[in-house]
Amino acid sequence: MQSIALIRLRLGRVLQLCGLVAGTALLGVMFLVVANVALRYFFNAPIDGTLEMTEGALPIIVFLSLAMTQFEGGHIKVVLLTRRFPEGVRRILVVIAMLAGVALFAWAAYAGWLWTLKSIAIDEIERGSIRYPLWPIRGVVALGMALLALQFLLDAALAATGGTLPEAEPEEIE
Repeated sequence: MQSIALIRLRLGRVLQLCGLVAGTALLGVMFLVVANVALRYFFNAPIDGTLEMTEGALPIIVFLSLAMTQFEGGHIKVVLLTRRFPEGVRRILVVIAMLAGVALFAWAAYAGWLWTLKSIAIDEIERGSIRYPLWPIRGVVALGMALLALQFLLDAALAATGGTLPEAEPEEIE
């Protein structure tokens, strides 16, 4: 269990770097949109390519932060039924849920890599006021899903060996 926790912690450092990249992209999009609105409003001179750059940044923002959110236990969980189960049953259900996540996101990562390779092969580019290749963005989507699948795998192994996963404080429903 200690080795799994150590591997999980080391992957967590990589995921924090991915989160930093995603956060920086989000900050860049914020500045770009505000500057575009201000320039359009005050000088009737919008920034060319704002739409295309924002569209390209959104997958980076979303997919590079998914695995970090799982690492920190920040995804939404519904525990209406499972909180009444005995600890052993809950642990088994967590492992099953994590393995389902591994299967789903490993498949999505594989499909994403194929999509990226096809984009490279056909030299796919964004068409609009600015042009750029789409394969790096498609690759980031595949990478984000692969990292999430890996995080789910480590979480399944940690839960199966008796470790505890981090989780956000549950909110009570009244």
